[in-house]
Amino acid sequence: MKFSLLTVCTLSLLMTCSSVKGDALQDEIDQARNKFCGGIQLTAPEQGQVFTDPTKVTVTVTRVPNAEAKIINGVDIYSIDASGQVKYLGTPWRGSYALSQKATLTVDITKTLGVVLPSQFEFRVWVHNTAGPDCTLMSKVFKATAATHSNEQTKALNTLDENIDRGCFGLDISKPALGDHVKAVSGAVVQIDRDPASHVQNYKILELHKINLTTRQSSKVEDVWVGNEVVHRMFNIKADLSNVPVEETKNTAYFYKLTADTQHDEQCFFNSHPFYIDGGA
Repeated sequence: MKFSLLTVCTLSLLMTCSSVKGDALQDEIDQARNKFCGGIQLTAPEQGQVFTDPTKVTVTVTRVPNAEAKIINGVDIYSIDASGQVKYLGTPWRGSYALSQKATLTVDITKTLGVVLPSQFEFRVWVHNTAGPDCTLMSKVFKATAATHSNEQTKALNTLDENIDRGCFGLDISKPALGDHVKAVSGAVVQIDRDPASHVQNYKILELHKINLTTRQSSKVEDVWVGNEVVHRMFNIKADLSNVPVEETKNTAYFYKLTADTQHDEQCFFNSHPFYIDGGA
């Protein structure tokens, strides 16, 4: 579903205000989200569930009833490729379904251009509040294949990445870039970019590892950051590399390993590109 001009303007206003009011505005947003979106869950599709009829993929939404009237008015679909890249495909279901305690919808994903089978997908469900902001819920990753498929398609289905099933996708450690030279100092910047459709919810640990480029053997050097940071579209960590015993040889490179948790309580690991560490300034 595409955002309306009013929605875009509202989001722009919120972003402008956030630079002024910061945490106070975020608290207000969180309170509104809890009021209007608390108690709503997607209980289906289940993680890794396989649908052999892509015209009948079921979505189940449950809620704890309260005074706020809610209507399901859209289901978006995303595909996730083998490298973990997320692509928005469209909105295969639109309607107006009053959500009391439980609603199960049947979605024909073949109605959406760009759906290639077999593959892994996720839904984004839009729940409209008649007296407040809309809520969006991301489903767990599911698989779909054509009703009639070849042996090659069956093999492709069976070899789809289980880490993607668990929600470990849509995250990129973009800085340092491949082959960068980084100084062994305190405050070395590590940039993490997250796709809005990613399931990753909290960053926990950033480790530094080194790798022998000849043998491809790697080993952990140390933890350079430990926390419990709620994810953002972009997040920078200032790593302390000042105590790293630097091996300034062409045969040794380094990489970061990030531990993160998803909204479905899965633990994920993401590696950066290899880079080099030079002696401090």
